[in-house]
Amino acid sequence: MVGIDTQAANGNSPFIVGVSGHRDLHAGDRARLREAVRAFVQEIRAHLPDTELHVMVGMAEGADLLVAQTVLELGVRVEAVLPMPLAQYATDFDPETLNVLRELLARPEVSCTELVPPPPAAASGAAANRDAMYANLTETLIRRSSLLLALWDGKPSLLAGGTADTVLRFLGVRTDASQATENIAMVDIAEDLDTAERLVYWAPAVRGGGDTGLEMRPPGFLRGLGDNTLQMQQAMPAPLVHQLAALNQYNREYRELQADGSLGVPDSLFAALPADVPLTAGLRLEDIDAQYGKADALAVHYQLRSDLLFRLFGVMTFTMGLAYLAYEKLTESRFVLIAYLAVMFTSLGLYYVLHGRHWFAKHLTYRALAETMRVKFYLRLASVDHRVDASEVLALSGIDRFRGFSWIGYVLAGVEVPDLHAANGADLEERRLRCVEQQWIESQHQYFTRKVASLEQSSSRIRLLRNALLGVILAVIIALFLFGDTLHRQQLGYGVSLQNLLTFCMGFLAVLLGAWELHQNKMATRELLWQYRNQLRHFARARLDLTRFTTQRRRNEVLVGLGKDSLMESYLWTIHRYHREHEPPTGH
Repeated sequence: MVGIDTQAANGNSPFIVGVSGHRDLHAGDRARLREAVRAFVQEIRAHLPDTELHVMVGMAEGADLLVAQTVLELGVRVEAVLPMPLAQYATDFDPETLNVLRELLARPEVSCTELVPPPPAAASGAAANRDAMYANLTETLIRRSSLLLALWDGKPSLLAGGTADTVLRFLGVRTDASQATENIAMVDIAEDLDTAERLVYWAPAVRGGGDTGLEMRPPGFLRGLGDNTLQMQQAMPAPLVHQLAALNQYNREYRELQADGSLGVPDSLFAALPADVPLTAGLRLEDIDAQYGKADALAVHYQLRSDLLFRLFGVMTFTMGLAYLAYEKLTESRFVLIAYLAVMFTSLGLYYVLHGRHWFAKHLTYRALAETMRVKFYLRLASVDHRVDASEVLALSGIDRFRGFSWIGYVLAGVEVPDLHAANGADLEERRLRCVEQQWIESQHQYFTRKVASLEQSSSRIRLLRNALLGVILAVIIALFLFGDTLHRQQLGYGVSLQNLLTFCMGFLAVLLGAWELHQNKMATRELLWQYRNQLRHFARARLDLTRFTTQRRRNEVLVGLGKDSLMESYLWTIHRYHREHEPPTGH
């Protein structure tokens, strides 16, 4: 690894742009392409003033090196991902270009990962194995990039790991099950691409031997449509603008709140691991832990404020009801009416001003992200996180269609492991698996057990209190029914009869009960208990399954299933809570 990765140190969640392009760019087209790359990077950075921009490049001759040199001039960090060890990769370069590559890799703004070659296929030659290495690079770019920058001639190709293959796979147009694409239709659209799907920024490129005098399409954003059709839009799509703004706000809020001491010390999953757990640098657990601590701290911060808002709403509601009862049953003083109106307008003003800060929505978003990072941390520790696509689970739940959630995928891409084929000894994996069972499964099982017991006990007390209040109200009603005239004749002073006092008390208890029920409804206590019970069942089942299976393969399957179930449970609860306070989902 060359260079220093600052992500874990400062908690910034970077936006990663992958790069794919032809090796044989026409010499006369390089200046135009360099300007297109510069304009693209400047546009992205304009939307991300508080967010690190990383450009991930395979560093091949031609487009890759052109992009790397251009973005470094703009002060952007480069993640160099070589498809094979540098000594082996060097055979693809002439001496002059190889010197350029080595100089770039030596720069402090460049970090370098050499991908471990995938296992060679049976009866395959050296050329086929080399193609597999480039296909592995394509998989890495797709997995870790939030947006792809392509310097491409726009023509299809079946070359595995080539530019066309990378673009089409990134857009979902080409898969292992559907690879043949004889031609590609480009459809220009003027309206916005109303989609949160993956996008490619395409800068049309002329290859060596091509005609630079031909009129070229202007650069723009591509979206896959069907098996061989791509939609193109020159302006940045509105969904992407919203997502970049949300990611930037996330980074800015964390930096500002941390600077003024509002967040305290972030929680750490990494610090809780036993000292003897075997770890390797390739796991990059520090990156996941940094993002977990960041999201968790922000979630707690906004949860406290949203809870305060809900309590304020309940207190104001109770106060208004009490003032009305006092006016109706005890005194007809105008001061009570004035107090009632003052409380009403003050509460409405405060509620809508504070509600506009979106504390509750931020709490839900950051909590969903923190729980995703928790699951990913332990699955990464067990070396199986690549088998649980959190972004796919996110999309299956439908939560990514809610405003303020679709950008989470950018943070997930930033913590993906660079190399899936990095060697892991069986003994190391087994020891880490035991740690995962203790630190994640046992810990979460105990946590949800305590939470379920606590919430059930609290619910039981609330039911008793509610029944007691209803009993008192019923007793007052019976007393008024049987002794109404007698109670009316008994005056307590200031024109208030005993009947009015009892009626006031009955109304007071009814208002108190209603305000409490409203508060509980806002807090969604029943839904929280439902989620904790479901999570407890998932972890209890995983504990039981792990006692039944002895092979590492089957035990890994248990972890994978638990990861998917736990993530889906968190997302479904988040959706339910979101629906209580917000409008139905939109396309953002």
